[in-house]
Amino acid sequence: MKKVCIVGYGAIGPIHAMALEKTAQGRLYGVCDVDPARRRACAEQYGAVEYEDFDTMLLDKEIQSVHICTPHYLHYEMIRKALAAGKDVVAEKPLVRTREEWEALQRLPGADRICVVLQNRLNPCVQRMRELVRSGELGAVRAVRGILTWNRDRAYYESARWRGKWETEGGGLLINQAVHTLDLFSYVAGDICGVRADMCNHTLEGVIQVEDTLVAHLELRCPSPEPSGSGICVGRNVCQPGSAGGREQDGPSEDKECAGGMAGPEKDAKLVRGVFFATNGYSENSSPFFEITFEKGAARYTDQKLWINGTLSAEDVPAAAGKDYWGSGHERLIKRYYDESRHFTIKEAANTMEAMFAIYEDAFRESYPALLC
Repeated sequence: MKKVCIVGYGAIGPIHAMALEKTAQGRLYGVCDVDPARRRACAEQYGAVEYEDFDTMLLDKEIQSVHICTPHYLHYEMIRKALAAGKDVVAEKPLVRTREEWEALQRLPGADRICVVLQNRLNPCVQRMRELVRSGELGAVRAVRGILTWNRDRAYYESARWRGKWETEGGGLLINQAVHTLDLFSYVAGDICGVRADMCNHTLEGVIQVEDTLVAHLELRCPSPEPSGSGICVGRNVCQPGSAGGREQDGPSEDKECAGGMAGPEKDAKLVRGVFFATNGYSENSSPFFEITFEKGAARYTDQKLWINGTLSAEDVPAAAGKDYWGSGHERLIKRYYDESRHFTIKEAANTMEAMFAIYEDAFRESYPALLC
């Protein structure tokens, strides 16, 4: 049994604690947070040992695994230090704030031990959609769209000083909320190999530095039925606007070298257009919408239900805690990690991470020109 310390006990830390209680091989041993009230709440409920200082916590040889649930700007250094201390790491999104941190993370000794929290991948509806793409049951993929309309108001951003700033959050809507919807494109439909994007701040100008709305057109290489490849590839000259690719390049790269160091998809993989719209400027937190149009129909995922050609095909398990629109995958992901020794690696997260940074870089060229200086 692994003894676990949760680092950061704000909004998501308690969800991790509840999930750990349902594992056979993980035990919540400690909690690390600078806020004494948060530490105390965890200690009183679970009997966890309290730590105020992260570096001191890492010296405790009883702790074998740490869950990083802290503000974005702390992620890279905490992951680096935890790996160096010989701890396993479960890391909340986003893994890091910048492309530079992302490239450095991939070079860290032991980086393959990082369990990336992409919990929505394990939702029953998501698994069924992924199966549809790969089985060819409805034919080839023709188009993909994802829509996220949530609300994050002034009070949300003023509740913590790190929110809404490039330096500490790394972005806004995309890096914090919509990244899970972006991940559906990559995980379910196929490799994102090209992006064109625009971002803006429509509702919180003067309150936040970052974006509250984005629209992106994506090019995807959808796998042929029953593929043999890993499907983790972004052509860097496509997904790094400002380099040789970006807006200046027509079409995706044929380079077989991937961001994750894996072989690229087969040559006959079909190029498909994806459309992605997301905003934090809506008045409600609506369920994400994700749709794939196939040759023989469509699969629509919303309100935690999957409809295939108008017939209900799968339903997600309701969330035991947190917000319904967050999904309920944390329990499955954490149980899978400790009880089955399986996790999503940084290589399996590479396409989504590269696409996220590419969207920012492409949007910056027009929306945020001052930041390019």
